[in-house]
Amino acid sequence: MANIEAGANGSQPRRSANASTMWFDGPLRLVDRVCLSSMVDVGMTVRLYTFGDVPNLPPGISVEDGRKVLDPKLIKRLIPIAKKHQRGWLPTCHFSDFFRIFQQKHDGNLWFDTDILMFRKFEYSPDTHIFAKESRFRMGFSVLRLPSFSPIIGEYQDLLCQPMLIPNWLGWRRGLLRPVIYRLFKKEFSPSDLGITIFANDALTRLTRRHRIGGQALPKASFYHWTGNQTLQIYRNISWSFFLDHSNHYGLHIHRKVDDNFKPEQGSLWSWAIGHYG
Repeated sequence: MANIEAGANGSQPRRSANASTMWFDGPLRLVDRVCLSSMVDVGMTVRLYTFGDVPNLPPGISVEDGRKVLDPKLIKRLIPIAKKHQRGWLPTCHFSDFFRIFQQKHDGNLWFDTDILMFRKFEYSPDTHIFAKESRFRMGFSVLRLPSFSPIIGEYQDLLCQPMLIPNWLGWRRGLLRPVIYRLFKKEFSPSDLGITIFANDALTRLTRRHRIGGQALPKASFYHWTGNQTLQIYRNISWSFFLDHSNHYGLHIHRKVDDNFKPEQGSLWSWAIGHYG
């Protein structure tokens, strides 16, 4: 990244290939097993935090107790009240958003979501912010490194001390309009009812602007060449060798996922990945 400089006396800056991630508990999906295996295969050292048993963890992954990083009782504060249909998955999703921030304070490793397929080793300076553009105006939250001095960590620490977890970085639609509508109709709500990405992509995008570090973002191609429904192309027999041939592609966040029993087309990227890591 642009702000990586030589160390004292002209020495090379410290470099690391250590990564951390989190799976709350229970068996991993096929996509997570494949992606975690790819991280190890390219030479990353991967630590997985968990709050229960993970019976099908791939070889080469070290396991740590997630309670060392963040108390799982936080989940109770992240349960949707208005959108009851999201109660089964959203609290854990939002808990993960907080977890990766406090993991930065705990071990200082680069954060990877468990669904990032790696093509080559990613080395970084522990003293830099690391994140990448997900689109022209939006930052991705699936790959993240915040140095200890980052003001973004402080923003989340301050938020966690509030009685209600409503961020001060929300835009007018989620920060003003939605709460007004809920109150107008006398409907109870929790912060999690304000939006799926309020602690994730939306937060990082707004906070990097607030603290004027958005210019440090890696290019979109580094981890988000395909996003949203575009990622379904990994299951189709289309050209994908550029991921392996071009060094600007470190990995790919698999945003859209299919069932474990889904059969990808022969010659597809996912067919290749399963053959290597499945």
